[in-house]
Amino acid sequence: MNTTTAATQANVTVATIRTWCRRGVVAATKLAGRWNIDAASLARRIVIGARMARPTTRYTVTEGTNQYGATTYTVTRTDGTPAGYGPGKDSRITDFVFTRLERAETGAALLNTLPDGYYVRKHEVRYHRSSINQNHWVWRLAGGDDNDPHDVRGDRPLDADKDEVVEYLVRCATSHAAGTADRIRAKAEQDAIDAAETAVREAREAQLTEARQQKGPLATPRQVDYILSLLLSRLENGEGGGFFTGPTDRAGIETLSKREASSYITSLKGDY
Repeated sequence: MNTTTAATQANVTVATIRTWCRRGVVAATKLAGRWNIDAASLARRIVIGARMARPTTRYTVTEGTNQYGATTYTVTRTDGTPAGYGPGKDSRITDFVFTRLERAETGAALLNTLPDGYYVRKHEVRYHRSSINQNHWVWRLAGGDDNDPHDVRGDRPLDADKDEVVEYLVRCATSHAAGTADRIRAKAEQDAIDAAETAVREAREAQLTEARQQKGPLATPRQVDYILSLLLSRLENGEGGGFFTGPTDRAGIETLSKREASSYITSLKGDY
């Protein structure tokens, strides 16, 4: 079938059908510059689209006029919930007022189709100090689980084809949602590890503070490293003895006073 017939059956625009053909969403062949769409493939795509759609429309488009008398198209809640912030209001549609019907229809379709917890915003992409790229508006994907450490990502041009925008952003949101549980679990595990390491560091600092109060200034890092090198050398050479014995690990050596560390070094070197 041709693109016009396919668009009628799928209830989409001819431009959307052409996009599906180019991207392989439906099976089609091109002859003399015209697409010939496989009917069975189109039927499968229509079924997939129906599955993606929610059974009850929650957002619709209403027509009105602005203060200058121009026609506007506003995305509204079908249950009458007003736009705005705070209890009993829907912040998702606070700025969903358009002068083009196509944009409003895209916004409503996105809000009706995106997985629970996800929504879109109108977002202006700004290019600083550039004479080539102009600022432009996009549909920006947002939402997801508040505990997810990774924000959802996805942008499409504001004037892109409705079905292409919905298909792409729904795919982004669905993919993000599928990994949410794993990311939250990994974050919780890492937080537990970080908390345990912090507890160990704090306990160690408390131990060193107590040692300073009892002994005064503790061994310097240079003394600690030197003692460890001497201990390693004696271990390799099989030597022993000395009039002063002490700890053999870094944690223990760090609790020695500077005087004790100096005596330990003298003993290990045999300078007595």
